[in-house]
Amino acid sequence: MSIELCRTLIQLSFATPDAIAIDSAKKQLQTATDKQWEQCLATLGLHRLSPLVFYGLEVAGLTSLVPKSYLDRLQVAYQTTLKRNNIFLLTLDALLQRMQARDLHPTIWKGIALADSFYPNPGTRPMGDLDFAIFPEEMEEATRVFQSLGFRLDEQAETDDAVYFVNPMGVKCDVHHRVRLFEGIEPASLVTQLNPRHLQVETLQVLDPSTTLVHLVVHMDGHRHETGPLLSWILDIAFVLRKWGDRINLARVEAMMPDKTHWVSLMRSLRFLETELGETLPESLASAAREFEPLTLAEILRQRRLALWGLPHLRGWLRLGASQVDSQLRLQRPALVADDLLLWVGDFWRQRRTLRMADAR
Repeated sequence: MSIELCRTLIQLSFATPDAIAIDSAKKQLQTATDKQWEQCLATLGLHRLSPLVFYGLEVAGLTSLVPKSYLDRLQVAYQTTLKRNNIFLLTLDALLQRMQARDLHPTIWKGIALADSFYPNPGTRPMGDLDFAIFPEEMEEATRVFQSLGFRLDEQAETDDAVYFVNPMGVKCDVHHRVRLFEGIEPASLVTQLNPRHLQVETLQVLDPSTTLVHLVVHMDGHRHETGPLLSWILDIAFVLRKWGDRINLARVEAMMPDKTHWVSLMRSLRFLETELGETLPESLASAAREFEPLTLAEILRQRRLALWGLPHLRGWLRLGASQVDSQLRLQRPALVADDLLLWVGDFWRQRRTLRMADAR
């Protein structure tokens, strides 16, 4: 089954497998059919994991067991991500050096900080833009810095909370001057200093461990209705815990969550990492998570496919119906598995049951 091939590839790239796991993986890679490889690569692409999987295969010395056409696709995804992220890193370095010279205090969020300092290699974590938070009183001066490096303000994308800059190379910066999630909390208590691995600046100001965890979960949930769950976002959580697990304040994390939905998402994601990928969690987190049913790999893959169709909502049914006569529309969305909609009902009630349990705590 392609899901088992996907699980094996993710485990190879995410964990440090022992000799028994390597032998098992070799057998699976050698016996996988073309159909399984096609389905698996489509799934990895949907979850933005192709670069990480290629890197993991290379580190494990197993690239020779992957059929060349599929290995080439994985390698292209990795090389493209590495090239793009190197451009991001160079751009960020230039921005930060000029901001530091002007005594500005940006906080770097999510993708670029994860790619630089948490993932095994900058080419293993895809991203679409550079995320900043900047104090409102520093925005005017920060804007001058962006403009001095060739960025222009994208006025059409501006919101009440953020502005967006883009440069001629297509690098986009998402700059938040208001962060509603953390309003009312002393800003200095939300950040920490990180020593970057691939930048010339000596330190990055980033969200502290507990705040980072909250931000990742709330961001993931905020997009769930349109994207479904992404494995790459769940692995973000895992890489943060690997680096900072002993610094997570669980009570603070729970208190900062806007509602129980996010707490349940975190706990079920932790259980997924533990039960499906064999990740060892910090004991405080593992103990709290054991009260919750884990997300399963099949559930995550199913919900991602359905969300990209807009199912089970009416617009999704209309889109699915239209795709029966419009092959182009069908090619724009992932192929659905026969029982996706049937099993979604079980997913829905499992989530409801878990939420009721959390509310009763």
